[in-house]
Amino acid sequence: MSEYTSFSQSNLTAILAEIAVFLDGLTIESIDRAIFAFKEGIKSRTALPADFDPRRAQLACSRILRLMEKNSTAINNVYEIPKFWINLDGLRHSSNLNVIESHITRAYCMQGASNFHWWLINIVQRAIENSSRNTWIDRLASKVQSAVFLNQTVMFDSAEYLPNLIVNRKYSYKPGYFRFKEVETVSTTLSSILRYWLHFPSDELSLLQLSLIDIVVSKTPSSILFLDKIWEMYSTPFTTVFNVWNGRSSKTNITNSLAELQQQFVSHPFATAGSLEYCKLEYLSGLIAEWMGINGLDSDMPAMVRRCQGCLSFVNDLILYYISRSMQTNQQLQQICYR
Repeated sequence: MSEYTSFSQSNLTAILAEIAVFLDGLTIESIDRAIFAFKEGIKSRTALPADFDPRRAQLACSRILRLMEKNSTAINNVYEIPKFWINLDGLRHSSNLNVIESHITRAYCMQGASNFHWWLINIVQRAIENSSRNTWIDRLASKVQSAVFLNQTVMFDSAEYLPNLIVNRKYSYKPGYFRFKEVETVSTTLSSILRYWLHFPSDELSLLQLSLIDIVVSKTPSSILFLDKIWEMYSTPFTTVFNVWNGRSSKTNITNSLAELQQQFVSHPFATAGSLEYCKLEYLSGLIAEWMGINGLDSDMPAMVRRCQGCLSFVNDLILYYISRSMQTNQQLQQICYR
């Protein structure tokens, strides 16, 4: 059988083993590390002066250390020692804040990407179902429907619908040799056009990242996004979850792999309400909200991630987009420019 259409037992066995390794790494200790980081960060945020400059503090510490390199007891050098400890303590607090900033930035990257892809899925669905042609996306949806139903080759120019985009792009729709259901083709094509026009990432890595995030946040408190293990999963899914998965895998392979992960994750302690791990994730959510409040930020930010009741429908939308994109013969569409 072709590797593009079969999901071999050997692949399944390998994937199950990789998923087991990944899930075993989601331990209560990984939550405790995040809890410790936010507790320390909250204390440091209160203790550290607002005008503390970590660069100047590090330079001061380095200068004082150099003064004492030869075991100097010169009185002027000794007077500098208390300054060293004061600055060093400030650097420790500053380091705690940097850790929190890293956690928040990572979560924001995952959350933002997920939310925008859900935004796209929702507006495409509404546009297809809407009989009105008053808005730009309604007009675009109508033209896509005509192209699909009449089996026509059509060039979709963003300037006709979104004239003020920073970079206008043209998407060439050509009927494929094999066809999805017409409604499905309309949805996929409209989604593909908007992803191309709006510079959405379209590679298999991005598609897998979004699917994985959707799976893990569908059953857990959204504070799970602040764990190092989840960031590792998001950053390097091919080495942390699916080593045997690749961009040439068929829709069946991809869907089955993700379905296996989803099925196993449902019974994981992280996703089991009332478990110690779940309770600690909820406690972490409270610490995150406290941190946000101290810093005047939106305390609901971690909860903004869309929770999906049917993760695989989300996965299928992304997979269909990737397949439709790979069928394009226009070289311009295969080399998306990231800005």
